[in-house]
Amino acid sequence: MSAQRWLTLGALAGIALAAAALLRGGSAAAPAPAGGDVVAWVDGQPIARESFARFAGAVARERGHLELDRDTQRMLLQRMIDEELLLEQGMALGLERREPSARRAIVSAVIEGITSDEDPADETRDKLEAFYAAHSADFARPGPVVVEAALVPVGPGQEADAHARAAEIARRARADEPFAPLAAALGRPLDPPLPAGPTPIDALAERVGSVVAQAVARLTPGATSDPVRAADGWWVVKLVSRDADLAPPLDQVLEAVRNAYRMQQHDARLEKRLVELRKRADVRIVDPDLAGK
Repeated sequence: MSAQRWLTLGALAGIALAAAALLRGGSAAAPAPAGGDVVAWVDGQPIARESFARFAGAVARERGHLELDRDTQRMLLQRMIDEELLLEQGMALGLERREPSARRAIVSAVIEGITSDEDPADETRDKLEAFYAAHSADFARPGPVVVEAALVPVGPGQEADAHARAAEIARRARADEPFAPLAAALGRPLDPPLPAGPTPIDALAERVGSVVAQAVARLTPGATSDPVRAADGWWVVKLVSRDADLAPPLDQVLEAVRNAYRMQQHDARLEKRLVELRKRADVRIVDPDLAGK
């Protein structure tokens, strides 16, 4: 898959994050927060401002931010509200709301019940073909590439000098100096040399290593990479051209397509149920900034 894996950014991922944030702070004896310490109420149950701040802070750190914008904060609060709604659905199990392992078990059981009642007959060939046609870019393989490459080997005590020579190759190549003479003057001849014609990215990785191939995959045609450290030294690569990405026949990626289709169906079932729960629930967001419009 060109995106490396199918990522679900919908309700299930949000609920899982919210559950983790709440579970870290919950305990059997945890007192209910006072009114001013509540960010929202869900059918009379509070969502503590401290729990929400801890959750938002964890997500901000994961994303490398100091803080999150209001729209993201509102989305995260909705995830916590959704978890509470799912928890209410599972209270028939007779477990205590504030006991962490019970809370996790209840929410997980409800999500599993909502998303797992699929009918295998629903995964017909026609439906998988239609799904693949709509999402073929997610399964595409990079097209063959034509590259020029220079290798500056690193001997004992030569790390800094080798990096400096590789950086010089990159700088002068970006100034439109011919790449091959630079590679010959400042690097070591490649043995064996790279193929002259278009090369599949997997075949290139076998020749130069996965780290260097990944650097090639990030380039646009005509661009030159920064020096890339590999086991045999510093590489500099220039992407001369790249063919269009290739969508393989369905049968070659059938299991990946089937798994992605199932995940989409799971998310759709969960979101449908959450919409129903939100309509029936008494949800009051206390913080006007988080309440939105």
